Amino acid sequence: MIRVLLVLVVLAATCVACGKAAANPSELYTVTSIVMQKPGEAPHACFAVPLPEPPIGCGGPALDRADISTMPGFTKYRNGVEASGMVRLVGTWDSRQLTLTRPPEAAATTDQTQAPNCAQDGSEPQGPGLPPMMQGVADDSPALEVRGIQVLEMYMCKKSLFMVVPVADQATVDFLTSRYGNVKVDGWLLPV
Repeated sequence: MIRVLLVLVVLAATCVACGKAAANPSELYTVTSIVMQKPGEAPHACFAVPLPEPPIGCGGPALDRADISTMPGFTKYRNGVEASGMVRLVGTWDSRQLTLTRPPEAAATTDQTQAPNCAQDGSEPQGPGLPPMMQGVADDSPALEVRGIQVLEMYMCKKSLFMVVPVADQATVDFLTSRYGNVKVDGWLLPV
């Protein structure tokens, strides 16, 4: 009887730990940005938009249940890239994509969600090339992708590596901290 109880306690503790490891799939997040879609790819909420004209797509979290052609300000460029105007997106995050739960709403450019930042203090490494911590993250891109971790931005700040990810859930923060040590992680998508 005691062994059965011990096994149940261990299983319950494991399930609790598993529940904390992933983003809560019922929690809603929002972001206000433009959306772009390259031919053959999912649409993305644009954290960063490249400068060329026509645009070649953008970096940011993928969107599920998003028909870019119905979004306010829809444009199709000559290279096949499609874009929306500034829109407010609301959905759930499953560590890989934002699944929209509401239709995108037109928004003003001034409402664009700003990237989290870390105020640098001059203690950051200077010189050519990437600092070793940043190079380690760059080298680990395939391993991070397998775990569903998308690094939207990173830079050295106050002797730490500052990283922006779509959602800074506990599992993502724990993994990045255990793998890279002295890191600060912040999320771009905002809880509703």
